[in-house]
Amino acid sequence: MIKRSLIPTALSIILILTLMAPLSEACFFPQDLYAVEVELTKIKDYNLAPLLSAKNVLIEEDGKIVYRSHYDERLAVIVWKDKEGKLHVRVQIPTERKIIYEYEEIFTAVIPLEDVKERAKRFGWYVEGNRVEKENLTIIFTPLKGKECNSDLDCKVSGCSGEVCAPRNKTIYSICIYREWYKCLNLTSCGCYNGFCTWKPNKEFLSCLKSYNVSLEEIIQARTRVKISIRGEELGYGEIEELKRVLGCNVPRNFTRTVIDIKVIPKINPDTLNAGKAIEKELKWLRSIGVIKINDSDIEKIVKVAKWGYAGYNSRIGFYDDKWIPYSNASNAVLIRCGGLAYEEYNLPPSTPIVNSTRTEETPTREVCGPGVILLLIMLGGVRRK
Repeated sequence: MIKRSLIPTALSIILILTLMAPLSEACFFPQDLYAVEVELTKIKDYNLAPLLSAKNVLIEEDGKIVYRSHYDERLAVIVWKDKEGKLHVRVQIPTERKIIYEYEEIFTAVIPLEDVKERAKRFGWYVEGNRVEKENLTIIFTPLKGKECNSDLDCKVSGCSGEVCAPRNKTIYSICIYREWYKCLNLTSCGCYNGFCTWKPNKEFLSCLKSYNVSLEEIIQARTRVKISIRGEELGYGEIEELKRVLGCNVPRNFTRTVIDIKVIPKINPDTLNAGKAIEKELKWLRSIGVIKINDSDIEKIVKVAKWGYAGYNSRIGFYDDKWIPYSNASNAVLIRCGGLAYEEYNLPPSTPIVNSTRTEETPTREVCGPGVILLLIMLGGVRRK
């Protein structure tokens, strides 16, 4: 049994150990999926001057150097040194953000619910209870409940032409003028529908009423609350037509729009690009202009590991445990559990970098040959005679 005085100390130790333990989930930003990044932890000496003075190179406000890839000019290369002075080289596939909205419309209407659900099934919708779904479309039906009746026995037919369906305990008067649409009443029955005494809605009855231009709301008391949700970048004509086809009526166009997701997608298919070759090309080029000193063996090992997605704080490639591996695989890695929608737009120069030549021309040594040699020998001979 732990003594009461020791409990705070024990809890403190557990808390400290928890905070010190490496976190298991990776710190992730969507653009990292489409990049490969090397932290040159093994290289202590580098010189950014040739790169900074090159043409077709952009310097960002945060000091990052951006230029077009030598592997594929559509890709961006970003070079920078972090707060600890370590140099990073990243090849980024261009991306774009797509904002996904939810468009929502709520209204009440006379809906022959069972007919609508049967129609939805025929058109390939998934039906569960009072909810129907198809791809990015969802409709939820909520029948509004009345208190006029509990069963058909609580309702009666009245009116001069038998055109009124009302609660049995109420007296309803009509104007006793015959209307042609009364013929439609032969297609339905008076009864209790969702707590209302009303003419029960069905496809044939509603179609008949529409043929006489009769307002359904005036004849049928029962109402259904309809909630429509459409998910996508924009509200399309085809989606509205599909809703009308299932509901059998026009759809109000007072949709509210809410952002539900932001997706980052590559502008170029990563499967058509080789991450290893892309990073290899840049490391060798940076070496050739004197920015970094790295041997072929290290480059080969980096290339073997490289793949799209090995970028960002947790997944960048570095020299850990005496080998080139993603940071997340290092034995002493302290991963950050985070995620977000951080997004960077990189403007690119018109073409790949052009490095200014700094080579100095050596003064050629003059060689004495031909007639000059003969003249020299004659002069030396004259000196000896004297």
